Amino acid sequence: MASVKTHLRVAATALIGLAIVLGLTTACQRTTEGTVAQTTEPGPPLPSAPTTTSGRPGIPGLPEIPGIPIPNIPLPTRNTNVPEVPAPPNATSMTCGEYNDLDEATRVAVVREILAQENNPLGPDGEFVGQILADAACQFLPGARVSEILMGG
Repeated sequence: MASVKTHLRVAATALIGLAIVLGLTTACQRTTEGTVAQTTEPGPPLPSAPTTTSGRPGIPGLPEIPGIPIPNIPLPTRNTNVPEVPAPPNATSMTCGEYNDLDEATRVAVVREILAQENNPLGPDGEFVGQILADAACQFLPGARVSEILMGG
């Protein structure tokens, strides 16, 4: 008698499980019939990006000032009263900590010596740009080499 009850329980459990599985798979396959709402009425206006008269992107809220070149901003003038001195012998291997301790004329000489190497990435204004870059970066990276900062390394 016990085996008949066990068989009935197993059969009932299997039927319930089968009903659940069929219900879940059928529910996943159902679609809701209907149509997509379509209208010919115009909607609200779309926001547009601000345009400038020159065709270049502008800053929203600020007027465009004609005659100021955006990509080629002129560099500030350099102090030309600095005497020209020779670069120290370790100019190409100097650390920023050593560079920070130099006077302005010697710092310019170090930058000039490093940028005299081939493949100068700073271009024709490299000496002035290099001095600005080295002065700024060496304040935060005293262990770095000045040549790595200027030449990328």
